[in-house]
Order: sequence, then structure tokens, then C-alpha cells
Amino acid sequence: MDLGLTHPQRRLREEAASFCASVRPLLEADPEWQRQGMLSDGDSLAVNAALGREGWIGLSWPPELGGRGLGRLDATLVEEVFGYHWLPLSSYLLSYKTIGAALERYATAELRDRLLPPIARGELVFCQGFSEPGAGSDLGALSTRAVRKGDVYVVDGQKIWTSSAQLADWIYLAVRTSATEPKHRGISVLVAPMDTPGIEVRTFPTLGGGVLCEVFLDGVEVPVANLVGEANGGWTVLMHTLDFERITAEKVGGVSWLLDGVERHLAEHGRLDRSSRERLAALRGEAAAARLVSFRAADALDRGVPASHLAAMAKLGGARLVQRAAAAAVELLGLDGLAEGPAAAVGGRAAGMLRASVGSTIAGGAAEIQQLVIARRGLGLR
Repeated sequence: MDLGLTHPQRRLREEAASFCASVRPLLEADPEWQRQGMLSDGDSLAVNAALGREGWIGLSWPPELGGRGLGRLDATLVEEVFGYHWLPLSSYLLSYKTIGAALERYATAELRDRLLPPIARGELVFCQGFSEPGAGSDLGALSTRAVRKGDVYVVDGQKIWTSSAQLADWIYLAVRTSATEPKHRGISVLVAPMDTPGIEVRTFPTLGGGVLCEVFLDGVEVPVANLVGEANGGWTVLMHTLDFERITAEKVGGVSWLLDGVERHLAEHGRLDRSSRERLAALRGEAAAARLVSFRAADALDRGVPASHLAAMAKLGGARLVQRAAAAAVELLGLDGLAEGPAAAVGGRAAGMLRASVGSTIAGGAAEIQQLVIARRGLGLR
């Protein structure tokens, strides 16, 4: 598809595809990926290290912080290619795209210099401690407390649905630092090493095939110097963080791969009729729309203009696309689409993506939250 890209952008995507081919043996040697419904939700420290070595992490950061000095749009173009080639990207997406972007903007110079270069080298991995048992999409309801005592905050509470916590080096924590401020104003953001005393991680399996984590925080002491942004001003930091998280071009790439694979399978077995062609074409149209919304949101971030409603549109459109495409793939493939494993149709990815898609309109902010953001910040409704 002609995306109207510049020659350097086309070249960047070609280089990204070549990199993906070079790391494929790392994944083929690991049976864990056979049950992973969307590899972009999975983790591989080996792949993350390779991304860092080859300069694919931190594309939009300045060279002095380990980046290439490109734009967020360039990184989004590359992430779609990574998704098409089914790279496990959880560590990359959290450490660079989401948390790293917020650290670049809001962290102190000391924290940026300490954390961003090793992230860019693929040597440091973050997890994100936002959701709690009583605070998911309503992030303002979080209750994990951080009480300042001298030069440290003492943190107590629990986080859940925490991706990559089982292998992360650091955690990016949303905490309540004031009990008297309105709920959206008494929040701060802290970062801490995962080996800090008082942090405990427990994993549990997901329908999508990977694992998520619970993180328990019991008297965890975090230096005040590890505050990101202002004390009690964390809501602004969190909203900026979510703007980056919600641009999910990598999932559009995964859907595009699945549609191509289904079409090839049907053609090879003499089942590619007019009806299936029309259905695949309609889904490709949806994928094109989701892709362009992601690009538009990334471009807005590059230009420094409000992007929350565009990021919410990208998140909501991408999540619904994954659900519709996975269901259509299984239906078009018939019984072949229900089998999983490398010997199955399209590598068993249709059934795997269908499993993983169930939570796609919940994770990262429920569909209803995205609709509110679009209505209020995009359309000016109240």
C-alpha cells in the first residue's frame, strides 16, 4: 500500500523488515511463542537486546540520550513493521514508546541521563505500575500510597495487570501522595528498581497465551530524586504517558500479516471466492484507516499539539480491528482456523489472535474511556 512516505521513511521500513528477518531464529528456537496470541504483547529479552544493539530503540530521542534524533512518526512507521513480523515487543513498547517518552519530557536531567541511554541500548527494561484491583480504567481512583519521610517516599499498595514485571529492571509507579487533594490532583509518579526491598511480583497466565503480573509494595523506599514531574502533579504526566501507549501501530501490522496469511491459505486450497475476497478487502480498509489514525496521532505528538483524542481513536480503532479481523480469520479458515501451532493454517495465529483479542478493548483503557476522551477532547462535548 502506498502510504505517501518519503524516501528516507521507506528506506527505514525496509531496514526494519531486514532486522526482523535477522532475529527470526531467536523466536523459532523458543516454543513459548506457540501459544502467544499477539506477539507484540509478548516478551523476549534477547530480541529487546538485539533491538538495542542495532539502534532500533529510542529512534525519536536525541543522540546524546542514545537515540537517532528522528520523529515519533518515524518510530510508529517502524513499529507497524515490527508488528507485521510478529516481534515480541512488550519490553520495547513499555520502556521506550510509553515510559521512556514520559521520562524524556518530565524527568530530571539526572534521571534522563541515568535511564534513557541504557533503555536505548536494550539493557534496561521498565514495567508500568498503573492499574490496581480497585482502579483500572478509572486511574484517578488509585489508592497505592507514597508518604514522604525525609529524602524518601515510603510506598505501600498493590498493582495488577502489570506487563513485563517478571523480568523488568525498573517500575514506573502511579502513587497517591496527598489524601486531601481531589483524586486527580493528589497523584505523583515515581520510578524505582525492581530489586528494591519490599517489592514482590507474582505472575498469572492470560487467555492471550502470555503472563501478566501482580506487584505488591510493602514499605518500599523510593528516593525523592526519583520523582517524575511535580509532586501531586502526576496526572499530567500520566495522561501524556497514555497518549504514547495508545498509538498501537504494531497491532495494525499484526492484523495485516494475518489477513495476508489467510488470503494465501484460501488461495492455495482453492477457497478464495468472491465473498472471502470482499470480506478481506473490507478488513484491509479498516486496517488502512487504523494505520492512518496512528500516523496522525504520532505526527501531532511530533508537532507538540494536543493528541489525546487522536491517540484514543488509534487505540479504540486498533482494538476493535483486532477483534473483527481475528473472528473473520477463524470463520474464513473454518476448522483449519481453530488449530494452533506452527503446522496449523497461518501458523495457528488466527485462533491465538482470537484468544488475545478478547481483552483488547479493555487493556490500556477500556473502550468506554476512549470514547469519553474522543467526545470531550476531540469533539468538545461535556
